[in-house]
Amino acid sequence: MGRKGLNVLVAGLRKLPPSSRRPKLFARAVKTAFARERSKAQGEVSVVFLPRDKMRALNRQFLGHDHDTDVISFEHDILPVTPAGERPVGDIYISSWMAVRQAKQLGHGVLHEALSLAVHGALHLLGHDDTAPRQKALMFRRQDEILAKLER
Repeated sequence: MGRKGLNVLVAGLRKLPPSSRRPKLFARAVKTAFARERSKAQGEVSVVFLPRDKMRALNRQFLGHDHDTDVISFEHDILPVTPAGERPVGDIYISSWMAVRQAKQLGHGVLHEALSLAVHGALHLLGHDDTAPRQKALMFRRQDEILAKLER
């Protein structure tokens, strides 16, 4: 299918350093994750970069956690009457502040970290969970495979 049925919208890139503002690459990362998992989803996925305060508020409001987090994904319920190309598949919110912070801590670039978070969020939309150690290991293995494919 080539992921033509999946439209990825990217917003909030101004919150990242200029060298990391690559909307087409973020779209490709999400589409690659969906293709890797053999998803037949059609519609829209939004990737939104937020400043620290807005991300923390989102975490508090929807997950009940009053602390910083790097990525939050929300899967949308799809109404059967919505045309396939217009269906909202889900939203991926990424903390630009955490992306910069984690990139420094892990010793790689902000672009790499932000792409990792976009892929991680996409995997959550696809049903992956990282709460149990075994699930987390599988999810991070898939994430690394997808990132390696992007870097080829």
